[in-house]
Amino acid sequence: MPLVEFYKPRSLSKLRLDKYLASGWFRSSNGLFRNRLLCLDGKLCSVVNIRLPLKHHTFSRSQQRLLKKTEHFRIEIGPLILCAQMNGLYAFTKSRFKGFVFPKLHSFLFDYMDRDVFSSWHVKLYDGQRLVAASVFDFGKTGVMSVLGMYDPEYKSFSPGILTMLHEIRWAKEQGFSRYYPGYVLDEAPTFDYKLSLGKYEYLGSSGRWTGDYEKIVADSPVHPINIGTNELERALIAAKIPHQRLLYKLFSLGYAYPEGTFSRHAIIFVLPELSDNPFKISIAAYDHEKDLYRLSHPLPVQ
Repeated sequence: MPLVEFYKPRSLSKLRLDKYLASGWFRSSNGLFRNRLLCLDGKLCSVVNIRLPLKHHTFSRSQQRLLKKTEHFRIEIGPLILCAQMNGLYAFTKSRFKGFVFPKLHSFLFDYMDRDVFSSWHVKLYDGQRLVAASVFDFGKTGVMSVLGMYDPEYKSFSPGILTMLHEIRWAKEQGFSRYYPGYVLDEAPTFDYKLSLGKYEYLGSSGRWTGDYEKIVADSPVHPINIGTNELERALIAAKIPHQRLLYKLFSLGYAYPEGTFSRHAIIFVLPELSDNPFKISIAAYDHEKDLYRLSHPLPVQ
C-alpha cells in the first residue's frame, strides 16, 4: 500500500463513502485521501485511523455535564449552509492548523469548486444571535464523518470543539447510524488526542481490519522500517565520510499528489552538497520504504 493516496471522485454515493471510510480514507477538500505517515512538530508520526461504534455507545458523565452546561445554546443541525459567521469562525480556527492551510472556508471544503460530492451537513451553536461554534460533517448509509470544527475563542471554556462533536454523535445515534469517523490520531504527537475522550474506539490496521488493540496497530506502522532504513543509510554516509544534512521533509505527501512535480516522496531525506561553486547543485539520498531500496536523486532548482 502506498504511504499516501489521493482520489478526487466526480460523484460519490453514500454506500461508496461508507466503503472508503471503512478502508481508512478521509475527506480532503472535495476529494479523499489516505495516509500512513505525517510529519508534525519535528517528528515522523504514525497515522492511526479511528472510528467510534455507536450501537452501545453512551455519553460519559463529564460529557453529560457539558451538554447540560450548554443547554442555553441554540442548536441548528441541517444541510450545510455557509454563512458570514462561519467564515469568521474559520478565520479564528485556521491559525491552529499546521502545514498547508486553505485561505477560506469554501476552498477548505470544495477546493475552489462549486460542487459538493459529499452529503455535507452542519452543526451550529448560537448564543443568542451569535454563532459561537460550528462543525461540518458528512454521512453515508451507515457512517458519519466529522470533517471540521470551528469556534469563537471567547467561548473556549465551554469546550466547543468537543461539544460540536458530541452533537454530531448524538444526531448520528438518533438517525440510526452505526459508526462515527473523526479522522485519526498520531502516535508521536498529542495534537489530535482530544478525540480519544469521546468513547471506546476501534483502530484500523495495515491488514484493513479494525481492532481495539492500539499498541499493535502502532507497532505495525511503516514508521519503524523507515527509521531503520534511514539510520542504516546515515551510518553508511558517515562511514564513507560523505558530508550530509538529515532533514524531515514535511511536503513528502505532495510527491504523491503531484507525481510529475518537483516534490520528493520521502519523509526523511539526506541533502548531500556537492563540491561545486553552484549553491543549487546538490544530491538527495533517501530510503524508499515502498521499494525497500535506497535512492539518489539530483533535483533541479525551482525557477
